[in-house]
Amino acid sequence: MKLFIHGVPDTGYMWAPVISALGLAKGDYSAPTMPGFDGKLPPGFAATKEAYLKWVINTLDTAAATAGPVDIVGHDWGAPLTAMAALARPDAIRSWTIINAVPEPTYEWHSLARIWQRPIVGELFMALGSKAKFRDQLVGAGMPSTIADHEAPLINADMKRAILRLYRSAKNPSDWTADFSGIADRGLILWGADDEFVPMKFAQRFSERFDIPLISEGGVGHWGICQRPEAFAEHLKARWAA
Repeated sequence: MKLFIHGVPDTGYMWAPVISALGLAKGDYSAPTMPGFDGKLPPGFAATKEAYLKWVINTLDTAAATAGPVDIVGHDWGAPLTAMAALARPDAIRSWTIINAVPEPTYEWHSLARIWQRPIVGELFMALGSKAKFRDQLVGAGMPSTIADHEAPLINADMKRAILRLYRSAKNPSDWTADFSGIADRGLILWGADDEFVPMKFAQRFSERFDIPLISEGGVGHWGICQRPEAFAEHLKARWAA
């Protein structure tokens, strides 16, 4: 079983290009959408990094109970969530891959994240942002228009609240400092080298810290896996085969 965990402000739909490139049959993978990103923020769901980690772990446990050890893949926010879930449930994973984000304690938040982390300022940003503006911003950041056309209309009031809560729970990246050496041999880092949100130097630091392979693709950015799905699919296939 292959389990794909998306990031912000995405849904499970963002995985469609690479899933197609991988040639996965419907029963061979799961690409769920996180709570609050599927149109409704569940009552009582805190939408903090801890709440989302618990959700990913539960999702991983369910997949592993059904199909055995899982190949889990995470992008953007889904990447540190994937890494922490793999660390918490090593027996539930066969491999773990993180893409264009890492739980690296030296990481410095990008400018948009810092806006979202500020009370009132973040709410104002969200209130002034139309779905058309969000769509243009996503495309400008490298998301293919076919993906942005699907994702941007889903950025409703509930997703906006979820995003603000998540980023405000994670102001200090060093909060998730952990020792991944015990699962490093099953890990892989994939990177769109021109990422403007998470520069590749942070991936290199994390890779060197735990001796986890890092493979980068030049000419693509944060959503490189959507921009060049065939290349990323080949990297995933090679890792899974190994």
